[in-house]
Amino acid sequence: MRVLKRALAIVYLAAAIVALGTLVCQFWGPYTYRFMLLRDAMPRVVVTVCAAIVALGVLIGFFRLMFARREPSCVHPAGERNIEVTLAALSSCARAAAECDDRVMVEHIEARVQGSDESRVRFKVEAIALDDRDVASLAAAMQQRIEKACDTMLGTPGTTARVRFLPSKTTVQTVEVSGE
Repeated sequence: MRVLKRALAIVYLAAAIVALGTLVCQFWGPYTYRFMLLRDAMPRVVVTVCAAIVALGVLIGFFRLMFARREPSCVHPAGERNIEVTLAALSSCARAAAECDDRVMVEHIEARVQGSDESRVRFKVEAIALDDRDVASLAAAMQQRIEKACDTMLGTPGTTARVRFLPSKTTVQTVEVSGE
């Protein structure tokens, strides 16, 4: 699906360049008269198809903007619509549970609501390991602590966490360029 989206974006960009370039050349520049006399069928078809692709892209963008669902800002434990727990509260709980170990520094936490009844939450945690020993067990322990703390806060299980460690050390390479 990602390849298809990228291909469609390239086609849309090319069509926009051709349509916009033709429009600009019709009104400004040294070849204005030639563009007004597009008598051949092929250039007219190309410009018309490119303009149609651009118009279709604009319509799709407009409808996606107008009819997009709002991202939920709270979780409803066990699908109960009368109880709401905000993502900010859950993120704070997850950060506190993740940082209780002195060997980890939490850089960023992202929380997303999942499920049709908005009863589950998924965390993406980016952390920096201050200790290079056994990062896998450190991540598993952090994941369990986050899930347990948030499940306790919600009262029902429905939390998943993904932990990703960022590099903790940077290296600098000096390259000498000769002749400059």
